Amino acid sequence: MNHARDHICWAHPAPHHCEHRLDVRGITATYPGGICALRDVSFCAHCGQTLALMGPNGAGKSTLLAVLAGLLPPQTGDALWNGRSLAEVRREVAWLPQRSEVDWSFPITVRTLVQMGRYPSLGPWRRPDDHDEYIVQKAIDTLGLTGLEQRCIGELSGGQQQRAFLARALAQEAHILLLDEPYTGLDHPGAETLGELLGSLAREGRLVIASYHDVRTAPRYFDLALLMRTSIVAFGPCARVLTPASLSEAYGLPASASARVP
Repeated sequence: MNHARDHICWAHPAPHHCEHRLDVRGITATYPGGICALRDVSFCAHCGQTLALMGPNGAGKSTLLAVLAGLLPPQTGDALWNGRSLAEVRREVAWLPQRSEVDWSFPITVRTLVQMGRYPSLGPWRRPDDHDEYIVQKAIDTLGLTGLEQRCIGELSGGQQQRAFLARALAQEAHILLLDEPYTGLDHPGAETLGELLGSLAREGRLVIASYHDVRTAPRYFDLALLMRTSIVAFGPCARVLTPASLSEAYGLPASASARVP
């Protein structure tokens, strides 16, 4: 079996981070009725980093993820991956929705879910070959799902369900992983496991972007934070962004109360 076409991040980890850059430039997005969800959002991030989107409910976190995933067109602005519009390189982007948006009663097995990650590479006519099956199995093994391949996704624990969708993203060979509220519903051990996993995927050469709420634990799981309130309040390393002054501005609280932000 020829595995020469292995995943670029698996085959060539970490050293090429600087070549893989996401530039978000002046994105503004509105919903019907003229409601502004994002206003002039700009930032850049690289493969090898984990980025938390943070801010109060309605700050635009899920909207920004939807724009980057190609699910919502921006009114203005663009997102570039290595100088090309994300619209031109959709295979590079994997979207993991909120668990509440998934029909867990749908009778699909773990392996079938992960195989769906190969669809962008197959196109309308090509059938899966040995290489595709190798990538699917490697994704399953990497995410610690070996032995659960024939289990229906509704029978999995919350942490296993998140890992199954991450395995689909790895099978897609995506460089950018977009996760909407991935920690919701997980207990502390599950959250710790997911945090370690996302960190390891970033170190292999992926860019992980996730919406997140807990300002106290964000530095444990993420390198960078983008603090939002429709527009950007602060962006950079967590320790520099999650300050009382910035949290007060984002959440609309007195500075003395910002430490109580969940």
